[in-house]
Amino acid sequence: MDRRYAREFKEILTVLTENQDLRTDIVTLVDCEPMPGKVTEGGARIECLKVILHDLVAGKIGLREAYDRTERELPREGSVHGGNNRVFASGWAERLVRTQLSCFYNQAVLKRILDGGETRCYVGHSSEEEASSPCAQIAGEHHDAKQLYERLLQRYRQGDWSSKEILIPNHPHCTHTVMPEQLAKGS
Repeated sequence: MDRRYAREFKEILTVLTENQDLRTDIVTLVDCEPMPGKVTEGGARIECLKVILHDLVAGKIGLREAYDRTERELPREGSVHGGNNRVFASGWAERLVRTQLSCFYNQAVLKRILDGGETRCYVGHSSEEEASSPCAQIAGEHHDAKQLYERLLQRYRQGDWSSKEILIPNHPHCTHTVMPEQLAKGS
């Protein structure tokens, strides 16, 4: 199995221990990209999340510790939206960390694909996918990399939550990832 790219969400952290270049790309995105969302508004909340994501991507902490630190270091009580149960629904810290990790991982992979002159990518099936999930509809197929990249930027960089176009990640518990098309031959 090619360990340069994850075939599904649960492989991302393992792949990042073996793919230093991709890890560096993700750290750069964490540093430079906006992370629109009500949980991170106000004070030093976004900076705290960036430190947690740095530690996660570097392999210093695992997902469980990232979730716990996010709850502790970005407490509901310190948010301007602390009274909003929709913003701080049960499991909010896990959703935030998973979404950002998946977003930056897939953004970095898609950028590498496009920068390499390729136009297509592959979204594989996940061992944990739910058939009813919209992203399962595009799994197991080859896609236009630029289109998926632009959808990702529209939602996660620009904060346009109104689009109903399917993308990867498509939701906080999305288990799908993109990979270069040539690695998916025979998939």
